[in-house]
Amino acid sequence: MDYFYRLLTQMEIFTVLIVIGIFAVKTKVINEKGMVDLSGLIIRLTLPAMIFSKSVNSVSRDDITESFAEVVTASFLMFGVLYFVGYVLVRAFDLKGNYGRVFLASTTFGNVGFLGIPLILGILPERGMLYMSLFYIADQIVLWSLGFYLTLPEEKLKNASIKSHLSNIMSPAMIAIIIAMAFITLDWYLPATVNKAIGSVGNATTPLSLIYIGASFCFTNVWKFVSRKEYYAMIVGKMILAPLFVHVVLTAFSVNPEIVTVITTLTAVPSMAAIAMFARANGSDEDCAIGAVMMTTVFCLLTLPLVAYITANFL
Repeated sequence: MDYFYRLLTQMEIFTVLIVIGIFAVKTKVINEKGMVDLSGLIIRLTLPAMIFSKSVNSVSRDDITESFAEVVTASFLMFGVLYFVGYVLVRAFDLKGNYGRVFLASTTFGNVGFLGIPLILGILPERGMLYMSLFYIADQIVLWSLGFYLTLPEEKLKNASIKSHLSNIMSPAMIAIIIAMAFITLDWYLPATVNKAIGSVGNATTPLSLIYIGASFCFTNVWKFVSRKEYYAMIVGKMILAPLFVHVVLTAFSVNPEIVTVITTLTAVPSMAAIAMFARANGSDEDCAIGAVMMTTVFCLLTLPLVAYITANFL
């Protein structure tokens, strides 16, 4: 039950910050151009700063050695389960062409950067960043290979190669992880003032990310997605059934309970906003990804506490 109450507290805080984001747009503090700048600020500056700061200040070399295999294996299990759920839904609803491919990508990948990391750090403040750093390695590999591939339109598939996209793995967040791992492995330390300054920048990630999510609601017509039955099936499959299944499997294999909590929670987070960015850049079905992000983000305020309650009381 401790996990449930911690998650519930985090969701209450997140809800307030999302409402602040909506308020910021309505009062013209943030406009659509400002959204692009805010996203870039989070992805390129505050998120890498948070990953680096939290990692070097809370993770040891022994922690990495002890947890690496379990976290990475559990992460790939998570992606396999989510991909299977998405594949079944695409077949069940007969989703064709680029729409079906983007729908599958939106089901497979969750909003780890903007929602997953802040949520895990709220639930597990002491060791959460250890698990997130290790998870992020698997996440970036799968995202920039399979995720990018699925957002390519059908006319580009003939010339596409999953291997050709692996160079994109070196995102700002991934670079922050590599540098943090070097510091941890070599027992390097930053000067106290520099460490504190980077930590302060990183601490801005959670409120800025959730303000961004709230503001994004104001620039999308959510109502045009409400009538699409496949989105409700995605919510049930991706955000309820998949995390419960992952929890049962990891528990059955006696995985560290903290890692079970982390991977179960990450399985249940909403669809990844980056899929919409990939679809836009590749000329595929961006609207499908936007619909998935909007619908799953709204419903996660209910489904995340529900999954936490079920796993805490019945599994």
